[in-house]
Amino acid sequence: TPRRPGVEKHRAAWQDVQRTIRIVRSKADEWGINPEKIGVMGFSAGGHLTLMAATTSQTPAYEPIDDLDKTPCHLNFAVPIYPAYALSDGVDGENKNRGNDATLVADFAFDAKTPPMCFIHGDGDGYSPAGSVAVYLQLRKMNIPAELHIFALADHAFRNQPQDAPIRKYPS
Repeated sequence: TPRRPGVEKHRAAWQDVQRTIRIVRSKADEWGINPEKIGVMGFSAGGHLTLMAATTSQTPAYEPIDDLDKTPCHLNFAVPIYPAYALSDGVDGENKNRGNDATLVADFAFDAKTPPMCFIHGDGDGYSPAGSVAVYLQLRKMNIPAELHIFALADHAFRNQPQDAPIRKYPS
């Protein structure tokens, strides 16, 4: 997720993902894909970007460049995996107090085109699964289907897991 000098931290990546979704949707016939079955999956900072793409498709991230920007950039599904920077107590790093008592950052608009999502997170992650839980709860309030999978003891990126850790048993 690139950062450009003089631009807010997530802005450049958000612009790139909106443009990319438009490119994919505009090439759907040529590439033999259904333009209404486009999704994004991202891990960590990419999980945050996935959430931005999924919740803000009705908010332009940049001024139109050409006719491609008339193409919708909504997603039909999203899979944010251990998304980082989702909570107010961890906008620039790991969460404090395990994300307890934190609120969602303002990066997510939850607009009319917010799609169904599947969250995957570890309960031992420094980027708290409370962020995934908060987004999941917002989707529930909006009657948007969602799945939430939080694995006990699993850390960020599910690294360094002991052989008997629950994450190693799934799927068995």
